[in-house]
Amino acid sequence: MSVNLLINGTVGTIPIVGDLFSIWFRRHARNAELLRRAATQPYRESKQARLYVAGIIAGTVVLLALAIAAVLWIVMKLWATIIL
Repeated sequence: MSVNLLINGTVGTIPIVGDLFSIWFRRHARNAELLRRAATQPYRESKQARLYVAGIIAGTVVLLALAIAAVLWIVMKLWATIIL
């Protein structure tokens, strides 16, 4: 599901082509099918699943930290420009 969202989000940033790709790719329908399949299978947890979830959480935290750092850097540059 994450890969479907990543692909659609990445290609979706291109103005017109991204919209057409989103219509063709149908990420919600693909993710709904994945959820249906997962819901009908017996529950089984694996080390691979735990590592995947940990990777998603770590990646999200890193992206959030980078976004905060970028905003702070921009604010500091603007502040330095205004003060000088």
